[in-house]
Amino acid sequence: MHLRFVDRRFPAEAAADDLIGEVYASARSLPDGMPLLLDDRWRPLEPWLAYFLVVGAATGTSTLRNYGYDALRFASFLDTRETDVVHATSEDIVAYRESRLAKAERPVSSATWRREVVVIRGIYRMLMQTGEIQREPWMSVGRASALSRPWHSEPDIRPLTQTQWATFRDVGLGGRNVSGELDPSWRGRAPLRSQAGAQLAVSTGMRLAEFSTLLDAELPSVSNSGASILLEACAKYQKRRRVHVPAATLRAVDLYRQTERRSVVNASRGSLWSRRSELFVVDEIDVSAGVVRGRLDGRRLSWRLHLMPPHLRRIAVVERDRGLEALGLFIGRGGLPISLRAWHATFETASRRVLELAPDEMGGRRSRITPHDLRHTFAVVLLKALTDIALARESERRAGSVGPASLSEHIAINPRLTVQRLLGHSNPATTMVYLRYIEDTDALIQDVFESWNDESLTFADAIWADRSAQ
Repeated sequence: MHLRFVDRRFPAEAAADDLIGEVYASARSLPDGMPLLLDDRWRPLEPWLAYFLVVGAATGTSTLRNYGYDALRFASFLDTRETDVVHATSEDIVAYRESRLAKAERPVSSATWRREVVVIRGIYRMLMQTGEIQREPWMSVGRASALSRPWHSEPDIRPLTQTQWATFRDVGLGGRNVSGELDPSWRGRAPLRSQAGAQLAVSTGMRLAEFSTLLDAELPSVSNSGASILLEACAKYQKRRRVHVPAATLRAVDLYRQTERRSVVNASRGSLWSRRSELFVVDEIDVSAGVVRGRLDGRRLSWRLHLMPPHLRRIAVVERDRGLEALGLFIGRGGLPISLRAWHATFETASRRVLELAPDEMGGRRSRITPHDLRHTFAVVLLKALTDIALARESERRAGSVGPASLSEHIAINPRLTVQRLLGHSNPATTMVYLRYIEDTDALIQDVFESWNDESLTFADAIWADRSAQ
């Protein structure tokens, strides 16, 4: 069983065989980004094709992608039980639920399971509407059914200490050895890009899907006061929030801009120009107003930066004096932003390297480090810092040094509310999970993230490391 997504940019001749070629040939009539579940002979699977035709017409691309993987996982599980979605029984549904919530090595979060339930309920409602089945394959009593289950597990929170973070950044992502020298055996690519992306995650709490789709214009050059970014279209559930980027992180990003990114931009102008017909060519960028305007497929488009969807960000380019340049911040060898899969592969490789070469510095940690672990680190560090501030102010108040706090002050310095807002959590209970970790980490507060940056790395060092890795 295979999963593909409709991409109207690819011609049918590029398809693997005639069957999948027919699917891509008809892609003009399918929603862009629509998931396609294919059997072993690369034939579209029903009823999933009909289901995603309906869902794809009214669902965003990023959500569709998640639904596609949920559908593939559910259909593959049923296939292992020698059944399919039409003939599955209540026992099959219960077995799938338990495999996701209880028997997995890392049970899924409640939010992920709720999303999977949306897909499962959706496919069965469609089957009932089309008359293929008479009723859902489970019995419901009130709100309880085979898809519901009391929730007891919590997310796996794995924050890094400051030492672990520095080691992961320098040894894992940067290709250095434990003593701080460049490892001649390292064969990684773009260390400054990897380090800048990771530092954005650990010092802002941004998710991978958020920092990986940032546009170069959204982050200003170095500023002693840092910078503020408004997220929405690329945020989870498109929930708007504003994040602050510390000055140290801006310096790391600017170093990457001046070295690796500049090199890739110069090398990819020709290839981007040859693909300009399939790209969103921007001819006007108003940074102060936060607006970009350009053309795609012969149509004139205008987007506010925070509302610009991920798929457009990945193909957005601007024409410079010497050719085309991607608007995306973190770009790969082809000149366009690298994929989420490439970011995950980077973290996977860096994790293996650092856990092998620096086990003592990693404090005996054995689990691999993911982009989301850096988000968790930000949450724990900030929550501890804000808690310390709140306790200090309360101590001063009891000593009579300051007057009584106003309601606005209570809200402004409330640690949980602040972290919930900065992380974009809808449910306060999600943020509450971090409370138990604030006494178990030696990470510093966000103001001290300046010290987490490698200030000893000079511009010349970066260029030498970049050239050595090529």
